[in-house]
Amino acid sequence: MYTVDLHLKNETTQTALYNLKEAISLAKRTKEHILCLIVGYGSTGGTHKIKTAVLKDLEEFKQKNQIKDYIEGSDLDIFNLKYQTLKGREWIDTECLKRKNKGEILVIL
Repeated sequence: MYTVDLHLKNETTQTALYNLKEAISLAKRTKEHILCLIVGYGSTGGTHKIKTAVLKDLEEFKQKNQIKDYIEGSDLDIFNLKYQTLKGREWIDTECLKRKNKGEILVIL
């Protein structure tokens, strides 16, 4: 699993979205199945703007078949419908499932 922190201190939304596209490209080139995006959970520092923008772009990428699927860390629960219908959930390791970090988004490539 490849991990990228998109909510570095004082990061702009525009820079975070550029880094998102670069991370997806690099992860695909290195044949990764899962990309873990650290976006923060939006409590302080404007990271909610980054998380909202990243989720919007990921939905567009999914619609254009550039990624298979994505899921927020808070939805990593075997009883959650989003998790149950997630394409590629077999690649998610047990550590991610245990964390359920609401500041992470997992992207299935």
